[in-house]
Amino acid sequence: MLRETIPEHSKGEILIVEDTPASLKLLSDLLSEAGYYVRQAPNGELALWTASSRPPELILLDVRMPGIDGFEVCRRMKAHPLLKDVPVIFLSAQYETDDKVRGFQIGAVDFIAKPFQAEEILARTDAHVRLARAQRALADERATLEQRVVERTAELARNAESLRLAGQVFDATLDAIFVTDTEGNIVTVNPAFTHVTGYTLAEVLGKPPGILRDGFQDKGMYSALMKGLAANGRWSGEVMNRHKEGATHPGLLAVSSAFDDEGVLRNYVAVFTDLSERKAEQHLIDFLSTHDALTGLPNRTLAAQRFDQAYASARSDGQCVVVMCLDLDRFKNVNDAMGQPVGDRTLQAVAAFLANHVGSHDTVTRHGGDEFQVILQDDVNLERSIAIAGRILAGLPQSLVVDGQHVHLTASIGIAISPNDGDTLDELMRNADTALVRAKETGRDAYSFFTESMDSEVREKMAILTQMRGAIERGEFAVYYQPQVCLKTGAMVGAEALLRWDNPALGKVMPSRFIPLAEEFGLINGIGEWVLDTVCGQVRQWQDAGLGALKVAVNLSARQFEQDATVSLVQQALARYGIDAACLGLEITEGTVMNDPDRAVATLGRLKQIGVLVSLDDFGTGYSSLGYLKRFPIDTLKIDKSFVDDVTDNSHDAAIALSVISLAHNLNMKVIAEGVETAAQRDFLAAHGCDEMQGYLFSRPVPAEAFAALLKRRGHI
Repeated sequence: MLRETIPEHSKGEILIVEDTPASLKLLSDLLSEAGYYVRQAPNGELALWTASSRPPELILLDVRMPGIDGFEVCRRMKAHPLLKDVPVIFLSAQYETDDKVRGFQIGAVDFIAKPFQAEEILARTDAHVRLARAQRALADERATLEQRVVERTAELARNAESLRLAGQVFDATLDAIFVTDTEGNIVTVNPAFTHVTGYTLAEVLGKPPGILRDGFQDKGMYSALMKGLAANGRWSGEVMNRHKEGATHPGLLAVSSAFDDEGVLRNYVAVFTDLSERKAEQHLIDFLSTHDALTGLPNRTLAAQRFDQAYASARSDGQCVVVMCLDLDRFKNVNDAMGQPVGDRTLQAVAAFLANHVGSHDTVTRHGGDEFQVILQDDVNLERSIAIAGRILAGLPQSLVVDGQHVHLTASIGIAISPNDGDTLDELMRNADTALVRAKETGRDAYSFFTESMDSEVREKMAILTQMRGAIERGEFAVYYQPQVCLKTGAMVGAEALLRWDNPALGKVMPSRFIPLAEEFGLINGIGEWVLDTVCGQVRQWQDAGLGALKVAVNLSARQFEQDATVSLVQQALARYGIDAACLGLEITEGTVMNDPDRAVATLGRLKQIGVLVSLDDFGTGYSSLGYLKRFPIDTLKIDKSFVDDVTDNSHDAAIALSVISLAHNLNMKVIAEGVETAAQRDFLAAHGCDEMQGYLFSRPVPAEAFAALLKRRGHI
């Protein structure tokens, strides 16, 4: 099948199969700018037709698509004679381990996790395109070489006279040629022979080829050579020849019998093709098929072999096999701050560190990203496994030196044990990943063992995550509003917007369950934009209905706050509905601003320039520096509900509440207490100068329609 001409300087042709237009455009733009010729397919049917009409060099294939999903598309491609050798990289969510296992089983070569990282996409694309090209080139070159040897041997075998008449070819060829008499003594060689072996014609004339002894040290091979010449007049095979200086090198040797016109044997003609470079290339390809290209550690293929060996040995010795999944905590910060090249060298340093901290019979693997695996044997007490995990956690932050600089990184480790947690590598890795999630949830820089209860909890999380995707489009989210009341006048002066989710399959899902998952899996930005747009639109409706201007506070997650586009999104929402910036408040947690205080100061300054009001939520639960607090352009501090609950009964909580009120007023900020549920709490806060409150004492969070009724009567407490 003829290929359509692609741009002259293209790095290769790639087919992207992705049903999400934004993701399809992102990948296409990224790879086109990197020099690739990109074709697109928005669904599985079109992908199969496009690929079979002109096979690309690499296919990026989304797992989740309507109609034919990515797995079925891959299966059909691998059954197609033109597509079976085209490498496929699946595009999938980071923790969908079952998808990864299934993908590798049907022929995928790699996975790229969503949300996409440009550096990872380019690195993996470049690596697999180069590998695919190298494999094709080697196969084509070998076929050409074998055909050339056959043709040349046949040509030289016609007769000795033809050999003498082909002197120019004999002298010009790059392959080493030597001719012997019927007794096996060398009668002539070509110039390439001297270049390849180091011997001149004078040094080998009249001598047997035994001078290149390493090529014939196997008596069985020599016997096969003689039998082939006797039976067919020719023989070929791979041999190791020795250079005059002593070095050996591999080559392809073809020997033919040369007869005169009467059919009498006159000579033997041998052609030796040096395969050193090709062998080195093949060795690299073989290595990359079982090892990670970046770190040199075993990849999934070799890890499976090592696991099978360890499992068989453990069963015979009455031991167990332990699989650890290790993930670097906040490794993205290293890539963002120092660049991908430093990030790659950091991963290499981590690989070396891990290899030095396990036993010689243990296996350290890497399957991509910043995840590593350790496979080892241990007894039922697991003392060795615990010791290794402890050494890794304790030593990693102290031992990483990259480009002469210390890189401080911690890790989280999930541990699964055979046979309790599974009998296959896939089962143990899946369960170790589950334990890894728990280790990260408990504060990172820790290890956790897998249990069945953990597995069920993660399955519940995955169910929530699955339903959350598309919840906006299905209209399942709603914004409730909880009034904020002035403690001096009792008048309602504002409200906090709170997200609620009612799903047909899961029922009402608590925000404390789904919001952390939305943040972890990169869905919070889209949800946050929807909440911001919904609130601004609702404020516009209330104002148009004559209910007056009211400040509504919207919570910004840490991920939203860190996005450079957040400030412009706020501006656009205000402009879209034509509402004054003073009608919008943004609530940010203490932990969010303290994650990167200097950047927080800059972002808050831009928000204040717009004119929106900013509140610091959960104040007092973290460890804010007062030096930073006075730099933050904040309008309001919120006293956390945990301090309000016992403010009338617990002297410590009362002292904290009074300290927050005093601190805020000294910094010209207002104070609002959340979670006020009793008149005694209200009276205590009012008596000590708290400005505003919100809580069940006045109203629970209510839908927009019910809140409109509260606005109409502007009730007082």
